[in-house]
Amino acid sequence: MGIDTRKKELTELVPKDVKSILDIGCENNLFKEYDTITLDVNPGADIIQDLNKSQKIPLKENQFDIVILSQILEHLVTVEEIIAESKRVSRKYILIGLPNELTLENRFKYFLGKCSEWGSYVPYGHKHFFIIKNIEKFIKRFFGNYEKKYYLFGVSGGRFIPLKIRKWLAKNLPTLFAGQVYYLIKLEKK
Repeated sequence: MGIDTRKKELTELVPKDVKSILDIGCENNLFKEYDTITLDVNPGADIIQDLNKSQKIPLKENQFDIVILSQILEHLVTVEEIIAESKRVSRKYILIGLPNELTLENRFKYFLGKCSEWGSYVPYGHKHFFIIKNIEKFIKRFFGNYEKKYYLFGVSGGRFIPLKIRKWLAKNLPTLFAGQVYYLIKLEKK
């Protein structure tokens, strides 16, 4: 899936009342049109921080309308503190994206012995492996309910399949065709 398609689909998940964003794990900085602060281990982020060493976010409470944790939690040894910190610095929402490790493509790779990263030491690789069934349990454990769930198509070569069909496959057969799942959580601040 191209960056433009992914950007379009993800920005559609951002509620209309959002003006400011903290994007954690911001590899491609997809949210440039908003007032966005980025936090990542890679140079180029506004805040450079290795979340496996410290998950304390050096920002004020309720500073952003939304905190985005897209494809980052699976890379962290522990997630409890970064989730608590995300809730602390967000005024309204959190958008979480997690990978589905058992797409049809990955099942074939595993069957053929081609999943070279699985079970090996990769310093910033995946520490947790999510599948559709346990992603839902994970979200409910840390957030309770969510406003919206969105399945993002994730099979190589998918750009040759019309977008409408990709969306249908991801939504209706997510265990095989959704490479990523996004949850929009509305925070209830006291």
